[in-house]
Amino acid sequence: MEGNRENKNVIIGWGLAGAVLSWQLYFENRTFSVFDSLSNHTTRVAAGMVNPIVFKRLTKSWNADLLLPAAQKFYTRIEQELSVKLISHKSIYRVFASIEEENNWNSKEGDDRFSAYLTTPNKEELPDEKFVNYPFGIGKVNTFGNLDTNKFLDASKAFFLEKGLEFYDEVFDYNTINDSARFFFCEGMGVKQNPLFSDLPFKPTHGETLMIETSDLKFLHTLNRNMFLTHVEGNKYNVGATYNWELDKPITTEEGKQNLVERLAAFTNFDYKIVAHLAGIRPNVKDRRPLLGIHSTQKNAIVFNGLGAKGVMIAPYYANQLLNHVFNDDALDPEVNIERFHN
Repeated sequence: MEGNRENKNVIIGWGLAGAVLSWQLYFENRTFSVFDSLSNHTTRVAAGMVNPIVFKRLTKSWNADLLLPAAQKFYTRIEQELSVKLISHKSIYRVFASIEEENNWNSKEGDDRFSAYLTTPNKEELPDEKFVNYPFGIGKVNTFGNLDTNKFLDASKAFFLEKGLEFYDEVFDYNTINDSARFFFCEGMGVKQNPLFSDLPFKPTHGETLMIETSDLKFLHTLNRNMFLTHVEGNKYNVGATYNWELDKPITTEEGKQNLVERLAAFTNFDYKIVAHLAGIRPNVKDRRPLLGIHSTQKNAIVFNGLGAKGVMIAPYYANQLLNHVFNDDALDPEVNIERFHN
């Protein structure tokens, strides 16, 4: 890789944040190396869903009008670079839980602020009522689909290795930080062992998902009703997710499994078998905004973390903003700048 070699860039962490940041560096023709401890769970467990809507309040996700088009452009470009399909063009179908929710949806659908996202699906689009219960109807969210997060990480790593990227499958030693490089910390919850950024106000959230197989449901998009049920491939579907603020390790639990089974049974009726049970720790932040910025004293230490449940949509736009901040001294949005916790 040709590029800016006088100062090396080191990325610590190979989850969503690290991989997206690597691509943004690559697009700027900057060299970099990566430390991958092979301990990341969250990105590999994630469904990779891009959802511009918050269903609980039926409002747009934070900065959705900026983040969604940037993400679509970014992942489309990656697909072209890799010649690999990463995006499954699924819409999200919201199963209404009440007549009030249906009425609220219909009123928002007629609002210009939501018209790009909310629609009423045609009858032929809907799942078979034998297998999905929707007495109050279904609404449709227009989005560009789901990112295959595992394929994104693996194909990106293979691509960069072929380009001569230095990729270290080992835990980063913080004692090796020096002034000869910039260090971008994209560690997820591994940041709690980072002496430079461990004081940031994370609110780690344990989550579990199931992979199921069923020959009954022939629905190739995503259903949502207090959980997601999204088609993966063939007869396989992802089911999730749980939220637990007590567990601090990515372990699966019988309680989490039963929670998902019961929530799925609340709106579906089909036979299936569980083929995988996965868990991860989400690097959520107390104010639900990402964490970007430069350390207050160690000026070559940079953090890109806290992307949360909407990370696939958030990461491309803010990785680009972070690099403009680091290399061009452009301002960071105050909502994401880590200085918001130091004032």
